[in-house]
Amino acid sequence: MENYIYNTNIGTFEIRQTGHLLYQLWIEEELLGEYASAEIAAADVAAFDTDYKEWDQLKDELNNVPSSLAQWTTVTEEAPRK
Repeated sequence: MENYIYNTNIGTFEIRQTGHLLYQLWIEEELLGEYASAEIAAADVAAFDTDYKEWDQLKDELNNVPSSLAQWTTVTEEAPRK
């Protein structure tokens, strides 16, 4: 499974794949939402539409936020060997 991270001054966003078509958006240890794709979760971060007040209020202050998932750091989790 692939997870994605984006580091900010207020914390680290992480998109975690939890199923075949299910992704969760986290900041630190707080779950912000579930999505049908990692791209949609990343788009919410870029649009400051995460329901995380500390981030969303920065909409007019930050301009170098990744606009696509390709700009996030990919973390590949290996499945346990049987």
